[in-house]
Amino acid sequence: MNYAVVLKFDRETENKIQELIDEVAEITGCDYMKQIKIPPHITVSALVSDNEEALLLEMKSVAELVNKDFIYFANIGVFNPLVIYLGPVMNEFLQNTCRTVNERLLKYADVGNRGQYLPNQWVPHAAVAVKLTPDTLKEAFAVVQEKFSAFGAAVEKITLARTEPYKELCSWELEE
Repeated sequence: MNYAVVLKFDRETENKIQELIDEVAEITGCDYMKQIKIPPHITVSALVSDNEEALLLEMKSVAELVNKDFIYFANIGVFNPLVIYLGPVMNEFLQNTCRTVNERLLKYADVGNRGQYLPNQWVPHAAVAVKLTPDTLKEAFAVVQEKFSAFGAAVEKITLARTEPYKELCSWELEE
C-alpha cells in the first residue's frame, strides 16, 4: 500500500490554495485533485508498506516531535508538464520535518515515489493541479500567475494518508 505524510495549513491558507485549485480545475478541465478530494498540503514523505498499524503508531510519536510553524509561499513552480504548484521557501522546519518523518517511518516502510520525498531530494510544494497536458499547463499557469502573490502560512497539522485514492487515516494537531 502507498502512503504519504502531509503537512496541512491554517484555514485561511487552505481556502486560498483551494480557490486556486478550483479555478484552475474549472478553466482547464483538469479536476483530478477535486475529484478525489485532495486537500491543500505539502507532502514530506512517500512510503510503501504493508504495516499500516506500525506506521500509525510511529506517526503518533513523530507528531509529538513536530511543532506548529510558519512557512512562506514565494513562487509558482512546475514539474513539467504534469504539475503546477506553489513553492514555499525551504526553511529549517521543512528540512527537519522531512528528515524526521523519513528517518522514523522508513523503519516500517520502503521508500515510495522513486525517492522524490527523501531529504536532499525533495522539492517542497503545494500542488494546484496535477495530470496536466502541455496545453492545460499553459492555461493553469496563466490563472495562477494572475492570482498569486507571495504569502505566509501556518502549518497546523501532520497527517498520514493512503494514496491512490487519497484517504486520510489520522491527523494530528501540532503543538505550539
